[in-house]
Parts: sequence; structure tokens; C-alpha cells
Amino acid sequence: MKLSQQMTILGLVALLYYAVLLTAGVLSTDVMPQFLVSAFIFLSSGRLLKNAPRNRSQKLDKDGNPRKEPNWKLRTQILNWSMTFLIIGVLALWVIKPIGMSFMEMFHLK
Repeated sequence: MKLSQQMTILGLVALLYYAVLLTAGVLSTDVMPQFLVSAFIFLSSGRLLKNAPRNRSQKLDKDGNPRKEPNWKLRTQILNWSMTFLIIGVLALWVIKPIGMSFMEMFHLK
């Protein structure tokens, strides 16, 4: 079984599981959007994986030559470091925030 089929099946099973949890009363409707987004990600990733080889073979530049492969190692490092700084920055703001004060009050935005 292909990975795209497995991801689609996983998305469908996740949707079914969340529907059972909702009907059983285990989850409220307040939490459902997050679960639906995760199931949608699985469903759409299966479709993207299925269409990726087709789209990849058709990418040509203006002259009809195949496009040069991007530097994925560099892009991965940039993404990893930027997300690391973002997470550390958010955690630092959370740590320096006084107890009982909201972020809006902390930055005088109210």
C-alpha cells in the first residue's frame, strides 16, 4: 500500500474516531476544530503525496530545461533555526511575564 493511501486512510480513521468521541460526549465542540484540522492535514497530505511525482516531472524553466534542485539542506537549517528562535523567544516571554498579568497588560496594549 502506498504512503499516500495510508495517509488518506489515517485521516479518515481520525475523522471517524473524533466523530465517535464527539457523539459519546467525551469531547466538547470547543476542542473539535483542532482535531478536525489534524484530520484534514492527514487527508490533504495523502493527496499531496499522490500528486507530487506528477507535478515534479512537469517543472521546466522558460527554455524548456529541467529546473535546478533547490538547496534543501540550507533551507532545512534555516527553518530549524528560525523555529528554534521563535519557540525560545515565546518561552522567554512566558517566563518573564509576571504572575497574574496578561500579555496585553505586560506590553501596555490595553
